[in-house]
Amino acid sequence: MVVEIKNLEEANKYISKHKLTLVALAYRKADKDYIIRLLKVIEEESQPTIYTALVYDTSRENAHQVELNLYIDGFCVFTQEGIFNDFENDITVLKRGIKEALKTRSIQVKFIKR
Repeated sequence: MVVEIKNLEEANKYISKHKLTLVALAYRKADKDYIIRLLKVIEEESQPTIYTALVYDTSRENAHQVELNLYIDGFCVFTQEGIFNDFENDITVLKRGIKEALKTRSIQVKFIKR
């Protein structure tokens, strides 16, 4: 279940609760439903589970950016800035980036379609 978080303090608490956490920081112009859909697939298909959260910041009016950060035990180990807005491309690139980031830390993750 993708958790929607209101501020960075709540995000830090959520990150500290889980070994693996993917947090999307999205700004006003970003498609919130699309980002939630991406995060939901990552959480549902990942083994071990990568917990997901969305911080939706409406205060930055001109920002179009989406930033995805992967945390292991509270430390950011992977950042992806931006998305393609093509679901298959976005999910493929995100999964590949996550796998590579975790592989360098000797953590194996599999994505199993359900």
